[in-house]
Amino acid sequence: MGGEEESQSNTKSGATKRKESTPPDGYVCRLCSVPGHWIQVCPTKKTGDKKRKRKPSDHVPVPGKDPSPEDIAEAQKMQEIPPPKCFCGLTSRLNKVKRSKAGGDTSRALGKYFFFCSKKRDDETQCRFARPADLELNKMKARAGNKAAQKKAEQEQAAQKKKETKQIKKAKLEQSDKKKEKEAAAEEDSSSSSSRSSDEESEGEAKEEDSSDSDSDSSSSDEE
Repeated sequence: MGGEEESQSNTKSGATKRKESTPPDGYVCRLCSVPGHWIQVCPTKKTGDKKRKRKPSDHVPVPGKDPSPEDIAEAQKMQEIPPPKCFCGLTSRLNKVKRSKAGGDTSRALGKYFFFCSKKRDDETQCRFARPADLELNKMKARAGNKAAQKKAEQEQAAQKKKETKQIKKAKLEQSDKKKEKEAAAEEDSSSSSSRSSDEESEGEAKEEDSSDSDSDSSSSDEE
C-alpha cells in the first residue's frame, strides 16, 4: 500500500513539474500548434476550445487505390438510401464490391454498391443477402415520384373543388337575383293593376254623375 501511494505521489509531482516547467526546443503543442508550452497548459484547452487545427495534407490521391471525388460523391449518394432488411430480419449494411469469389475479375458486380447481411463474415448464421444499391435507389426515386404525382393530383382535386364551390355560389347568387327581380316585377304589376282599377272606378263614378245631371236637366225641361 505504501509503495502504491508513493508511486502515485511521484507521478502527480512529475505532472505538476512538467506543467510548471518549459518544454524543450522542438516541442510543439498539438492543440494549437504553437511551441513554448506543454499541451496540459494550452490556452485553448483552458478556454474550452478543443478543436485542433488540422494541417493541410500533402497526400496525392493514387488512382485505383484512393477514392476519387466522384467515388466519394457516389458513396454519399448511396448512403442516403434507407437500408433494407436482410433475410435474417436485420438492417443490412452498404458495401462496395472489390472482389468476387464467384465471378472473379470479370464479375459485373465489381466496383458497384450492394447491401449485404450485417453479420460478421465468420458468423455461420450469416445469410446470403445481396441486393444492388441501384435497385433500392430506383425504388426510392419511384416512391418519390409517386408521392409527387399524388401531391399534384391532390392539388388539382382541391383546385377543382374550389372551382365547383365558386360556381355553386355564383349560381345561387344568380337565382336569388332572378327571384328578387320576379318579386319586384310582381309588385309593379299589382301596383299598376290597383291603379288601373282605381282609375276605372273614378271614371265610372264620373259617368254616373254625368248621367244623373242629364236626367235632372230633362226632368226640369219636361216640367216647364
